[in-house]
Amino acid sequence: MPIFSFACTQDGSIEQILRDGEPLAGPVRLEQLYSIVRIYFELSESNLRQMTQQEDATRRRWFGLQSFLMSLTGLEAFTNTYFHLRGQEMGRTDVLARVSRREGTLSRKIQDLIELVFGTPVLDQERLIQQIFALSCLRNEIVHPRWTPSTLVVQTDTALVVEGLVENRQPLFEDVRMCTEARLWCRLVVARIGQAAGNDDVHPFLFHWTGAYGMRSSDILDGLGIPR
Repeated sequence: MPIFSFACTQDGSIEQILRDGEPLAGPVRLEQLYSIVRIYFELSESNLRQMTQQEDATRRRWFGLQSFLMSLTGLEAFTNTYFHLRGQEMGRTDVLARVSRREGTLSRKIQDLIELVFGTPVLDQERLIQQIFALSCLRNEIVHPRWTPSTLVVQTDTALVVEGLVENRQPLFEDVRMCTEARLWCRLVVARIGQAAGNDDVHPFLFHWTGAYGMRSSDILDGLGIPR
């Protein structure tokens, strides 16, 4: 973790910014960790609002795809940041090591960190992990495209062959409901972790990390159609 410091003149004005004791070339912008996490969730929300205002399917796909990707990115940023802070607070090098490890799925990482930090599963954890695994697989398919060209054959008296087509799953993101639910599942994971951390009223925790003002666990469950 780098350490930044200011070298000041005798009158107190900043003369030089140092990083780990060495002069830093160029400016630096330092922010609270939560603000870096929140921006992804807020971008997801903003794109979802834009999506609902579009009549054209292609434009809905643009905003829906961005909303979906930002939801999963926000959850990953939260996982890495929140559990890093908890690991530091607890003096747990095993937690910090698991946060730093990059292999495996996001859902597996969340499951491991919950076990390390809390010792017991969060409420309805199995279902949550299944949903995040499915969403993460779809995200990986989108951000690491490996579409293989296919061939379409129209069987008529004279066969019509069309080469170079691909099966495109991006139209999934024209569905407002699907993108809305992806956002809610990601926020429900944040809410459940907040509850496991001892926050009986999870609204401040959700607002702190996702920027969702006034949102509670019950609102998320209602949005997903899950009985409270």
